[in-house]
Parts: sequence; C-alpha cells; structure tokens
Amino acid sequence: MARDSMIGLVGGLGVGATVHYYEKLSAAFVERGIQPGLLISHADLGKAYTLVQEGAMDELAAYLNSHIQVLARAGCAFAAIAAVTPLICAPQLQPIAALPLVDVFDCVNAEIERRAIKRVAIFGTKFVMRSDMFGRLEDVEIMRPSPEAADLVQNNYLIIARTGNIADADIEGIRTIGKDMAAAGAEAVLLAGTELSLAFDEASAGFPALDCGRVHIDAIIVRAIGA
Repeated sequence: MARDSMIGLVGGLGVGATVHYYEKLSAAFVERGIQPGLLISHADLGKAYTLVQEGAMDELAAYLNSHIQVLARAGCAFAAIAAVTPLICAPQLQPIAALPLVDVFDCVNAEIERRAIKRVAIFGTKFVMRSDMFGRLEDVEIMRPSPEAADLVQNNYLIIARTGNIADADIEGIRTIGKDMAAAGAEAVLLAGTELSLAFDEASAGFPALDCGRVHIDAIIVRAIGA
C-alpha cells in the first residue's frame, strides 16, 4: 500500500478491541492482495477512562491528539480511534486533530439509515448508554435498558476491556438483555463498546445487533483504498 494511504490507529482503549481492529483490517487487505500500511499508537485505557469520569474533555482531547500526532509524524494519511467511550470529547478533538478522522458516529448513522432502522438500544459503557451515544445518533428512537441491566452490560464490558478476553464476562447475561430489548421493540442493539465485538457478531448474537466496530472497520478500509 502506498505510504500516502497509510492508516493510523489509536489503540489500547482497550487492547482486545485494538487486536480485533488489526486482525480485521489485515485480513481485508490480504483478501484484496494489498500490503497494509498500518501504524498503531498505544494509548492508556486507565488514563483515558479517568479523564472521561472526571469530565476533563479538553485534557482527554489533547491526550488523544498526542497519539494522533505520533501517527501524523510517522506519515499516516488519516486516523481512527478504536473505541467509542473516549469519543465523548469529539467536539473538543475534531478542531485540533492532527489528521482527518474516520468518525465512528458517522459510520453508525450511515448504517442505520441504510438499514432503515427507526428504534435502537445501545450497549456499551454507562457514559455511552446514558448519553444515547453522546447525542450523535440521528433520526432514530432510542430505548434504554433498565438501570440494573445497564449495570450488567457496563460491568461485563469493562471486564472484557481490561482483560482483552471474554472468559470472565457474563456474555449470556448480556445476550439475554439484548433479546429482551428486541422483544420490547428495538430493531437493532448497537454494540457501542468495541470490546463487545469479541463476544458477539451480528450473525450469531441471538438478537438483532449492529456492530459499531464492524461498520467503523469497513469505513476505514474504504477510506484506505480510496486514499
């Protein structure tokens, strides 16, 4: 792949999602007979999550941009952040980002429109669920899980994010909540925590899922090929 189409990925937020992105991107380019140009700058999940909890949006944006700057200096043409929760600072990050960003929210909105989905539920951290993906979804009704169900989703999502695997997480508990949300009228459950891609895919989730990581990765591939 030409250097001017090199992909920059801010990873580490957490490690399992970064590996998932890397594997999917690499496989996609192998299928196309293209040598992938892909660089990863490893961010600190603990630091980023602490800044989210503190509401320190300017500091979080500056921290993420420090990694984007690393990618820019290395010659990447654009960047993507392999996470959803840290993008709570997107309004602060976009004006200062050292590279153009492939925005996961734009990707998800496009997929919702393509599939003509009108009612969704959201699974991820409490920050993502309570804020309805930071108010970035367009023209769709949002159903929220009960507080108890939201706690189960978040707690088990964080287990996956911190360990990089699903062995100690209550995957069946999350699946049951997904089925309950679908039965209550959700046309799709947005997997808006990138680590959830390690536990579920859209074909076998057992409930109608929209994998935000998958649509983000697809958009990164399209951008790289067209760069």
